[in-house]
Amino acid sequence: MNHPSQIPFQDLKNQLAGELHTDALHLGIYATDASNYQILPLAVALPKNEADVLVILRWSNLNRVPVMARGGGTSLVGQTVARAIVIDFTKYMDSILEFNPQERWAWVEPGIVRDVLNQNLSSYQLHFAPDPATTSRATVGGMIANNSSGTRSIRYGKTLDHVIELKIALANGKIIQCKNLTTVELEEKLELQDEEGHLYRELFKLIQENRTEIEARFPKVMRRVGGYNLDEFLSNEWNLCDLITGSECTLALILAAKINLEPTPKHQCLCVVHFEDFFESIAHVSEIVAFKPAAVELLDHMLIERSRENLETKHYCHFIQGDPGVF
Repeated sequence: MNHPSQIPFQDLKNQLAGELHTDALHLGIYATDASNYQILPLAVALPKNEADVLVILRWSNLNRVPVMARGGGTSLVGQTVARAIVIDFTKYMDSILEFNPQERWAWVEPGIVRDVLNQNLSSYQLHFAPDPATTSRATVGGMIANNSSGTRSIRYGKTLDHVIELKIALANGKIIQCKNLTTVELEEKLELQDEEGHLYRELFKLIQENRTEIEARFPKVMRRVGGYNLDEFLSNEWNLCDLITGSECTLALILAAKINLEPTPKHQCLCVVHFEDFFESIAHVSEIVAFKPAAVELLDHMLIERSRENLETKHYCHFIQGDPGVF
């Protein structure tokens, strides 16, 4: 890669319908996210449409300039800061493209914020279920890249469990449609004599050569989101969405996503169980989970006491009985 001053960004800017910024203000804004990391990007792109994204990828591939996708910038470990062209999808590519309330799915662009999406779905009593704490800023594209979950993951699982299809773009701008494949369809993909076929063959080879290791070493836990989801390819039914989900922009950019929607709960209730200490509460988790709650959270003694002392929250603490160590 050339020195930033030698990269012909004006040439790229002239090809875009959207925006490309290289000034100090924009670079400074996009040098950080919700983490402690600070890395000054080479440029900031705000694509107006899919065509812009493909132009950016092809230009970057030709000029050997890295790219980094960015959603709401809510990452706590720096996934959205890099010495690259940071591509922000939130300004323009944030629409619901298609919605089927009967079959409970929607095609959306990657920049749409989860809360905004769910507000649009509320009149149909449907919602996109994964619920990260940053739901008012987190984008669907970012949630897919991160394989986000949330407090209700014991009921709804991870984002991986709600991605039906993806439209992705590779580094050279080639578009691939990812969806669930039958055994026959997988065989057809493996026979393709193009880049897509090559990718399927390489992934198939990787899985076959490492099947025993994947089966033995991949943790069997509900919220494992580290690394590529290679264990999802041990069966004969493949969906390349499972590889892209959680890959954090290392394999492709998401242009659109078909996502599963869940019915909004008609009723909600809250049960507060008091315990003497942390260890007693943990000992009863399996019993609590057996009742199939949507979420289980723990509040320790310090938080309880601070809530009782705080002028804004103490009047909410009337339900607390005695002096519990945990609830």
